[in-house]
Amino acid sequence: MKQDIPIPRELRQLAEFPELKECGEDMLPLSSLSDKITICPMYYQQGYAGTSPEAYLRKSAALRLAEAAKGLPDGYRFVIFDGWRSYQVQASLYDGFKQKLLKQGWQEGELLQNELSKFVAVPSDDVTRPSPHLSGGAVDLTIEGPEGWLDMGTDFDDFSERAATRYYESIQPGSQRDEAIRANRRLLFHLMSDAGFVNYPKEWWHFEYGTLSWAKRTSGQAMYGGVLHLFDKRG
Repeated sequence: MKQDIPIPRELRQLAEFPELKECGEDMLPLSSLSDKITICPMYYQQGYAGTSPEAYLRKSAALRLAEAAKGLPDGYRFVIFDGWRSYQVQASLYDGFKQKLLKQGWQEGELLQNELSKFVAVPSDDVTRPSPHLSGGAVDLTIEGPEGWLDMGTDFDDFSERAATRYYESIQPGSQRDEAIRANRRLLFHLMSDAGFVNYPKEWWHFEYGTLSWAKRTSGQAMYGGVLHLFDKRG
């Protein structure tokens, strides 16, 4: 069972970002993709300007997500927090987290920028070097079971060390809850990895396919550049 397989340590990455060859794929809405996928648009619910009640991914990424969902046990489904994200929303999230750190006592400078970059990608409207969500190849999600969302140990967008995907692999054996969290994260990780996605190690909820970051970690071909407007024709 996937819950019994440990989440592996991160593999070595390419030193440089690979060449990007935009494939021109359109976006697919995720709400009608599968009965094992539902949408909970966090940033829309939080009132961010420019957000949508729908979630979108590039076609191949969306179809791989649907394939991953087939592996869920009966009565379980994926809950999608976010997919494609506009530059406007990315900039708002980045600034919001920056203000939060400044209120905690951080000072402007390189250390602050390094801390910011761990959890929120730098906003970019350069379609050849987009943030992952701007490309339409990144998705944030969790799993819902018959009794509600599975316990993953932290909320979505938690920026503590416990949000790291392997956190519950690295701590000493603890309570039954710790063991359940570890099993839940393993299930999500392996379903998505088996479908071709890679996980961002600092966020258990974040997975990518076809992006520059994905290509850097898999030696695959980066094929998703930035999409500045949702229904732009790519290519």
